[in-house]
Amino acid sequence: MRQKVTIDDVARKAGVSKQTVSRAINDKGDISPITRERILVLVKEMGYRPNRMAQAMNTSRSHMIGLVVPDITNPFFPEIVRAVQDAAMENGYTTLICNTVNSSEIEVLNDLVTHGIDGLITFTHRADDESVSDFADRFGPMLIINREFAHQNITTLMVDNKAGACLAVEHLAGLGHKTIGMLSTDLATLSQTRRVQGYKEGLGDAGLQFDESLLVQADPTLAGGLEAAKELLKRRPDVTAIFAYNDLMGVGAIRACKDLGLKVPEDISIIGFDDIQLASMISPALSSVHVDKYEMGRKAFERIYNLIQEPTSTRDMIGMKPKIIQRESSGPA
Repeated sequence: MRQKVTIDDVARKAGVSKQTVSRAINDKGDISPITRERILVLVKEMGYRPNRMAQAMNTSRSHMIGLVVPDITNPFFPEIVRAVQDAAMENGYTTLICNTVNSSEIEVLNDLVTHGIDGLITFTHRADDESVSDFADRFGPMLIINREFAHQNITTLMVDNKAGACLAVEHLAGLGHKTIGMLSTDLATLSQTRRVQGYKEGLGDAGLQFDESLLVQADPTLAGGLEAAKELLKRRPDVTAIFAYNDLMGVGAIRACKDLGLKVPEDISIIGFDDIQLASMISPALSSVHVDKYEMGRKAFERIYNLIQEPTSTRDMIGMKPKIIQRESSGPA
């Protein structure tokens, strides 16, 4: 069995003290750039891995961040997780990942803190404002995705969901569709509110009338989209286009049309939201409002990393603009 390389081994090989090796690894202290570079090359060549517990004791940092997602099985989240992990590894950080499905979001956050994380990235939508604020009073820095929150320890990253929904309706109206329905989630989140607002605003901009019968709510899943699309087309057989809250519901809507003997896009055009990988893999391929999920994850980590390094740095909201990706599921009315 290969013996574990220690900091003493690196120091002997480099002809310097352990303290100098530590300063080079942690980018701290008075050390020349040439010496630092030589030590870092040796660290990589020898396969030395710093003891995180020892580092935490010396620097008051664990070099770990927490990442909390609602459900890792939802295809929207893996790209974000991958991006956070990639960015974290590049900066010498480990990522602890948790799901909140069937769990209390605040309990999950509290549990992560006990592991000594330096920062936190989270999708926290079910917990009320007071509970989140109480948690943030005790821990920071913290970044929440797709939730507006004013707190000194919290920064936010927001997809422009309203603009994305407007783009979806504009796309369908531009293809000549006059009766456009929406499949929305029954979860009370900011994303849901903004996408419905954008849908209604998009109809108004296109000179089209909104009617409550055009909006159906269901679980934001493939099964929910299947059920909601059938309900919508039962209520309003005159609908020629559907905007789905997310791509899973959009895929469910395509399946519903098939069950009802309707062709996509000849009879019904469908567009989703998020542009998950599945959207381009099904037949017909699903048009979607594209959100750059990998960029989202990298931006989230970069902000938290900056706040860990410099706690007084900016906490301005990070904004992300979506765009339309047209595929086979949307066509002329």
